[in-house]
Amino acid sequence: MKSFRSYQHRRILLKEGEVADGDYIIDGGMTVRVRDGYLSDAEDEDGKPLPAIAAEDGSHTEHWRNGVLHCEIGPAVIDIIDRYEEWWLNGRQVQPSQQEQDK
Repeated sequence: MKSFRSYQHRRILLKEGEVADGDYIIDGGMTVRVRDGYLSDAEDEDGKPLPAIAAEDGSHTEHWRNGVLHCEIGPAVIDIIDRYEEWWLNGRQVQPSQQEQDK
């Protein structure tokens, strides 16, 4: 699966030059959540966290906060098809054991 890592610290603009803000469906089923131009997780109406990047089939998810990869409760990137996880805090990749120390 394509990595969105290159979007860290990058503001996302629409074709019209406007700052992206909202939920978008791309590539036939990939949900991308953007707040004020930056990839960022959201919450559903029940307060359940929604990843900033989510494949419709659940095979790839990414957690972001204000334009950087970030997840305090588990891996920030999970790719089931390619069988990998990446752990990130505040835009910095960490080992799973470092995650608790670096909060």
